[in-house]
Amino acid sequence: MNLKRKTPALVAAGALVVGGSLLAATAPATAGSSGASERVAQGKNNDPLVVRLKSNDNKTVVSRDHFRPGVTEFKVTKTAKKNSSIVIVQSENLERSFKLLNKAFGGGTGSADAMKKFDKITTLYSGAGRDGRWQVKLHKGKYYALDSNTNNVTSFRVKGERRSAHMKRGDSEITTTKDNMFRTSGPIQGPWVRFTNNSREVHFAEADHVKESTTNKDVRKALQSNKQPKWILRGGFFLEIESPGISTVHKVDVPGDKVLLICFMPSEEQDGVPHAFMGMWKLNQSRKS
Repeated sequence: MNLKRKTPALVAAGALVVGGSLLAATAPATAGSSGASERVAQGKNNDPLVVRLKSNDNKTVVSRDHFRPGVTEFKVTKTAKKNSSIVIVQSENLERSFKLLNKAFGGGTGSADAMKKFDKITTLYSGAGRDGRWQVKLHKGKYYALDSNTNNVTSFRVKGERRSAHMKRGDSEITTTKDNMFRTSGPIQGPWVRFTNNSREVHFAEADHVKESTTNKDVRKALQSNKQPKWILRGGFFLEIESPGISTVHKVDVPGDKVLLICFMPSEEQDGVPHAFMGMWKLNQSRKS
């Protein structure tokens, strides 16, 4: 299936970091004072604290180098390339995480085992492209922000007492199930979509805008072909990779009529098999935001 799908940010950046340098991750690159007032640190009116992310060819920048745990809204104001994303990651060993994920996407012998090992030492809190926004609950710890088209990684810390802010309620929900399938709350509509990973594996959610007449048979046929399906239309959205047990809410532009939800993450069960080829896709009605 030759879909024009987006490569998850951590995969694209991983090849660069493994072969490049992690120096940028040793000291935060921030654009803002960490000595802001408690009212700002809490988030106005108990809303999620807004943390801005941006990157260029030289660095990735987080607007605060530390803040309190709780629901945080990340806003991507600029990326190194038009098709870049910035993602939030926790890892016991960032370089090893990248090496394992690259091996997993390589698809050869041992790729499924590499994916399992990656999952044990890495937690992914999703991400967004330029002008994207998403909310996620963060606990205490050290985190990394990275851009998918550079080897620039920066870190920040979450510490102190938990903030009381609540995550925005999604206008619709996409959930991954324990058997690696998609479940939805009904028609996909925005502007806010909740994405919850209830499975045992890492997933992303690609939502391709498709013709209303598209059937399950069409999708199965396309998965067996190397041609771009004619029923793929312009528009759609992409929810970056997310670890098991993580729930996020994204502001997205939902196209009308119908979308194909699909995930191409490598399986932890079979070498070289993306989830989509194991049945992780779902045609779903949608309503334009």
